[in-house]
Amino acid sequence: MNRYATDANVIFASLISGKEVYGQMFANNKFYLPDFALSEIQKYQPEILRKTKMPFEDLKKYTLGIFDRITIVPNLLVTTKSFLEAFHLCKDIDEKDTPYLALSIEFDIELLTNDLELLTGLRSKGFQKVISLSEFFDKMNDFANP
Repeated sequence: MNRYATDANVIFASLISGKEVYGQMFANNKFYLPDFALSEIQKYQPEILRKTKMPFEDLKKYTLGIFDRITIVPNLLVTTKSFLEAFHLCKDIDEKDTPYLALSIEFDIELLTNDLELLTGLRSKGFQKVISLSEFFDKMNDFANP
């Protein structure tokens, strides 16, 4: 089982889509999400509810299933060193992504993101422990179809 830090964009995409591939993704891997992401999810709740393709009862079941596979990590478990490194990498891309990257750095795991600006910005700065959602699904398909 692989471990990933993830950002809220991945959660948004999953909740809006409701596709089984996301269920498989969460069932077969371990994900870590900074506690900051919960306020992001709350902030975009109206948009998620408006865009989702699932009836509300299905959304509740699906969401609880996904969050059963995600570990919410309190900010106090991320060192100042990891946070500062993440801030310096994110400051001219999007400072709001700092907590996600700091979690990735702290736990030495890849950051899964659906934010292509963040992905390309980090890679251009030499940070390679970042993977896009589409790259993740390609990798997942490679394992499913050897």
